[in-house]
Amino acid sequence: MRSIGSLTLTALIAGALAACAGPKVDIVAETAALTARADALTEAEVAKDVEKALSFYAADAIVQPANAPAISGMEAMRGLYKQFMDDPNFKSFGSTRTALVVSPSGDMGYEYGVNRMVFATPGGDMTDIGKYLGIWKKDGAEWRVVALAFSSDAPPPAMPAAPAASQSKAPSNAPAKKPM
Repeated sequence: MRSIGSLTLTALIAGALAACAGPKVDIVAETAALTARADALTEAEVAKDVEKALSFYAADAIVQPANAPAISGMEAMRGLYKQFMDDPNFKSFGSTRTALVVSPSGDMGYEYGVNRMVFATPGGDMTDIGKYLGIWKKDGAEWRVVALAFSSDAPPPAMPAAPAASQSKAPSNAPAKKPM
């Protein structure tokens, strides 16, 4: 009887551990789903479709744009997208993903890569190449961006030269100061 009790206890413990492990996540399928969502977001950005691009973000997403304060919320993100896409000098946008990773739990992921923006200037087109890092979270059945940071690889603009220190001398007829 003792061996039956041991087997029963072992089976109960194994069952409890299996139940704690939760459902098995198909990482390959989740990676494919996230890749498709990330590609569709890039397509919306390339097409300069602000509303379509915003549909990929969580309502409380945080964006940390280059050379600007962080923003959060749909209206702030809409303003940021419009700032770029409505600019008549903004010619194009593109990005190349370096990596995309889905967490073992299958509900978080991130991607990073290189972005490229082209602007028309009086001297010809200017291409700004930078980098980005996007954090995605699965919201029910849909992947959504919850955080995005991007920056330029270009060096910051040169600072203006400091004014030369004043080299003025006291007039020669001024009385000299006496030491104390």
